Amino acid sequence: MYSLASVAVLVLGCFAVLGSSAPSLKSRRSSAVCHVEEHLLRQMRHKFHALSKDAQKHDEDTETRLVGKDLFRGLEKSGSCYVLKEVIDFYLGTVLQSDHLHAKYSHLSDVKEFLAVLMKRHMSDCDTEDKTKANKNIERLKQKVEKLGKASEAKVVGELFILLQEITSRCSTPGWKPGHQGKSPIDN
Repeated sequence: MYSLASVAVLVLGCFAVLGSSAPSLKSRRSSAVCHVEEHLLRQMRHKFHALSKDAQKHDEDTETRLVGKDLFRGLEKSGSCYVLKEVIDFYLGTVLQSDHLHAKYSHLSDVKEFLAVLMKRHMSDCDTEDKTKANKNIERLKQKVEKLGKASEAKVVGELFILLQEITSRCSTPGWKPGHQGKSPIDN
């Protein structure tokens, strides 16, 4: 048997090791590119598609594209994920808040909830070294939305499927499982 003093020393030693490794874990995570597992995006794909298809019937502006090449111009992959995170945040905080949209589009509540969880759990660490370019691109999108006025609602909802596709192509990784060869998405 171990003495009480031996167990206390062992426990304190474990706390010391954990405490000394915590800062390195935090710094590695904050500099990491965010990753969203593909299977999470696939689960909601049909709802995004149905919602967007329904909204496109009400979108009369076929010239304006909110989520397109201009949104990612001059950015690297990590910058693209940061931009997508900021676009989702903007949409959730402004356009998708409208009460009449929820009555008009049946899947909107589910999609909004999914986007909020995606932001909180999977994209909150998305960042970029070049925020100047990224923020200019985001500002152009916001100006387009403002210029569209009330018509921006149908445009934003109609492009949510495109937004999901961009997240899939720019920010996703294949699902990682314990025991799987290679690194976990957190280690990348």
